[in-house]
Amino acid sequence: MAWYSGRQWTRAELVARIGDPQQLARARGSILTDGKADGVRAVDVTTGSGFDFTVLPGRGMDIPFASFNGRAIGFVSGTGITSPAYYEEAGLEWRRTFYAGLLTTCGIANAGAPSVDQGQAFGLHGRLANAAAENVSVDQDWDGDEYVIRLKGTMRECEAMCENLTLTRRIETRLGQKGFRLQDTIVNRGFAEQPFMMLYHFNFGFPLLGPGTRVAGPIRKTVPRDDQAAKDRGLAECLGFSEPVLGYAEKVFFHTLAGDAGGRTFIALLNRDAGEGQPLGIVMRWSLKELPDLCQWKMIAKGFYVVGLEPGTMHPMGRGWLREKGALPMIGPQEQKNVTIDFEVIDTARRFDEIEKEAKTLAG
Repeated sequence: MAWYSGRQWTRAELVARIGDPQQLARARGSILTDGKADGVRAVDVTTGSGFDFTVLPGRGMDIPFASFNGRAIGFVSGTGITSPAYYEEAGLEWRRTFYAGLLTTCGIANAGAPSVDQGQAFGLHGRLANAAAENVSVDQDWDGDEYVIRLKGTMRECEAMCENLTLTRRIETRLGQKGFRLQDTIVNRGFAEQPFMMLYHFNFGFPLLGPGTRVAGPIRKTVPRDDQAAKDRGLAECLGFSEPVLGYAEKVFFHTLAGDAGGRTFIALLNRDAGEGQPLGIVMRWSLKELPDLCQWKMIAKGFYVVGLEPGTMHPMGRGWLREKGALPMIGPQEQKNVTIDFEVIDTARRFDEIEKEAKTLAG
């Protein structure tokens, strides 16, 4: 049954009251026309629960905007949305098109720090976030008593006579749902083994992010990326936040998470007062068999106030570094890999308590 306006409804009850289900929930496509975003295809999704988000088929099927009851969840950088035409690969130039948003996906064959691997230079975080999708479809219809919205698109990462990789993304939500399910199918269509470096760069900002916000999850071990992350109470403060700090230097931490018997785990970001005493939080769930590592990026500077919670297939230290350490994940010839992430907004003290209890129990 569908949850709407404070109660559950059957399909028959709802269609008796409306002429079109899009009165309550919908996905509406458009093409952006302003500035550097000109030509980028977008789909705005309204769930009817207060949770709204935008998907960009023109930029890797990523999610720039998300809000709940009018309150922003993700962080948007000063670059704004940009067309893939502005993408610069070398070194750190990827950041010139990094609008951040709720989700920027890094990969497929490269993610993480710039590096040199087998004589080839790789820039920051790979090409996927600047790849436009093809075979895009938007489906919204009844499935029994549920009104379901499904988006789908496929991105290519291919160089003639070299790698031939595709990622097909499906994003599903439904009337009354405070979140979505993201399902990626990654296929190596070539006949040579390739690096498999996926990093799901979820980015959270004000008002979800604030001095009262805490990271919660079944964390068993935390390792700082470098001396910058280790100093100034780095490990002690990684799970909490202050007001924006002028000149703050970014810090990165790698968390080891516990999973349940099936390998499922989660991470949450909880703010018990995101304005007017109202709680606002999110929780993401996935399988450690698919995404064994979690990176936390903390950048709480004035004008760039954000925390990234980033499940991935590896620590984002650079392709060359990982190969040298024998830690570079690979995808075999004609092999298919799957990733599923469930994203949910939570907005009650009871759910916050349940998440914190679950984290302690799972962590042991």
